[in-house]
Amino acid sequence: MNQEIVTPKKKKWYRRKLFYALLVVSLLLISVVYGRIKKSNQGPSYETVKVERGILSQTVDATGNIESSDELDLRFETSGRIGQIYKQVNEEVKAGDIIVDLQLGSLNASIAQASAGVQKAQANLDKVLAGETNAYIANLKAKLDQAQANFEKTKASSADSIADAKAALDTAENNLKLSEGGESSQIVQDTYDDMVTLLLSIQTTLENALTEADNILGIDNTLANDEFESVLSVSSPSALNQATTKYLNAKSAKSDADELINKIGLSSAHDDIDQAVDATQEALTIMKDLMFKMSEILNNTFSIGDLSQSELDTLKSGIATKRAAVNADYVSLINQVQTTDTSQNSYSTNLVAYNKAKSNLENAELESQADIGAYQALVDQAQANYDDVVNPPREEDVASARAQLNEAYGSLSQAVANRNKARIIAPIDGIIGKIDGKVGEYVAATDAVVKLISPHFEVKVDIPETDIVKVSKDDEATIILDAFGDDVKFIGKVTEIEIGETVIQDVVYYTVTVSMEDNGNYEILNGMTADVVFNTEEKENVLYIPQRAVRTNDEGKRYVRVLENAAEKEVNIVLGLRGDDGLVEVVSGVEEGWEVIVKEIE
Repeated sequence: MNQEIVTPKKKKWYRRKLFYALLVVSLLLISVVYGRIKKSNQGPSYETVKVERGILSQTVDATGNIESSDELDLRFETSGRIGQIYKQVNEEVKAGDIIVDLQLGSLNASIAQASAGVQKAQANLDKVLAGETNAYIANLKAKLDQAQANFEKTKASSADSIADAKAALDTAENNLKLSEGGESSQIVQDTYDDMVTLLLSIQTTLENALTEADNILGIDNTLANDEFESVLSVSSPSALNQATTKYLNAKSAKSDADELINKIGLSSAHDDIDQAVDATQEALTIMKDLMFKMSEILNNTFSIGDLSQSELDTLKSGIATKRAAVNADYVSLINQVQTTDTSQNSYSTNLVAYNKAKSNLENAELESQADIGAYQALVDQAQANYDDVVNPPREEDVASARAQLNEAYGSLSQAVANRNKARIIAPIDGIIGKIDGKVGEYVAATDAVVKLISPHFEVKVDIPETDIVKVSKDDEATIILDAFGDDVKFIGKVTEIEIGETVIQDVVYYTVTVSMEDNGNYEILNGMTADVVFNTEEKENVLYIPQRAVRTNDEGKRYVRVLENAAEKEVNIVLGLRGDDGLVEVVSGVEEGWEVIVKEIE
């Protein structure tokens, strides 16, 4: 059977899927290129606003709480248990009304005792008028004897005080003699001898420290650091340069100190020793810096090549030892300088002590005379009182008894006043806002028992420092209370702006008090939340634009960009009032209706 061989026909090129895929991609590319060319030929697009004319308002918002303008927390002046409550909450009171009393049992007892004192003083007056008894005469005699005994005791005590003051003066005088001579005294010379010895010791310390540094830096002893010179301060080359400079400075300072130290001895003038001290102190200060820098160099040096870690540790230990020695000598020198200064001032100090001891003796003698005179007067008074009782009553005795009676009446008045401390009395007219306590309950003097409020209210709010300059005294404000909703508005006026600041969470605030106008249509309660809007400034018929359209150039001048014949143009402007909602007044530079560019749209 013969088989027919069929050869498939090839598709035309324009009927293949690849052709259409390439065609679509080509069209997309052409569209993108065309769009970019078209966009490049078009100008930029902007978001603009028009310059408008109208009313521009500036306000400041704050939140606070309603307070009574004359709110008072009333307390007892003493502690105790509440005995009686005369008024109730929300009841009106007048100034002088009694509101609450404590239990008055003990206070009434004090009044009764004071009354008894009055009766006793009255009886004494009657006794004086009738003549003194033998017992009273004996009592005055005992008082005279006691006054004489006190007089003798005072004389003995005064004598002891004078003796102590003389002993202190003798000691001060002896110390003054020991320090005579001032600068040439032995005390001062001993401190300078110690100073010379210390300077000679410091010379050795400076020499050893400088040599130790040179053994590492290799400046004067160029062969000392050949083994590790290449790795010295490898991680901080600048530190090595700094150390070289400090080494030369330390060497120079040491040389200056050596020159002055080598010229002095135990018999040298103090001024020469002082100069050597100054130079040595300077050398120690510079050497301390060098030792610190040497430690830094070694910390930036690593055990590489011929330098082993053991050798590096040895170098560090050597520098640390010399550094400690320099620091110790520096402290010793400072202490010795202070010792020298103290010795130089010893004469002045002892002279002050001597003068003080001398003055104390004089004061003791004067006080002794005054005390003896005072007790002598008491003796004389007791003697006079005793002498008087043996005679018939005199007018002076009667006057004294009457004075005692008046004093007793004073005690009675004081007892009554103490009882009144256990009573709360209204100091002003007002309304009882709160009574914190019940009959029989114990209250302390620090407890606020009654809150008395006035029907007139105010609001205190905290204004941040960025807005406080906008608020002035007598500014009007609108007040909205949460309790009555946004539709009910109250009028207020700024009555006080506190100068002192209050810091809340790192922000500076100033407290402003707003007085509310009375409005009898609403029952306002203490503590209600209040939103206050201060109408700080308002301008009519002004030009304004959004603040975000304003720009600042490098010279600090303000300007805006406007569209003129579809072209961008910069115009300098002068700003005025900053209003609400991000608007700002333009005083000059633009005209109403101009298109101002806010930003460029991509």
